[in-house]
Amino acid sequence: MVRAILEDGVIRPLDTLPAHWTEGQELVIDEAADAPSPEELETWSREVDALAHAIPPDDFERLEAALAEADREAKAYVRRQMDLP
Repeated sequence: MVRAILEDGVIRPLDTLPAHWTEGQELVIDEAADAPSPEELETWSREVDALAHAIPPDDFERLEAALAEADREAKAYVRRQMDLP
């Protein structure tokens, strides 16, 4: 699926077009994406904030430690693959 936007009456792709598409080829646009309303965005934002505040701080610390360890392991793996010190 190629994402695109309608701009001044012209459909402008946001993604790279498939190589097999040719200039002048007819395409069928299936549907418009539903953009959320400002009210829906505000509700979503409040829900995300409430969820973030419900997570205990020590869970965030454990997550940060796990991500840091995964980063160290990934870098060590790449160094071994590239025969770097």
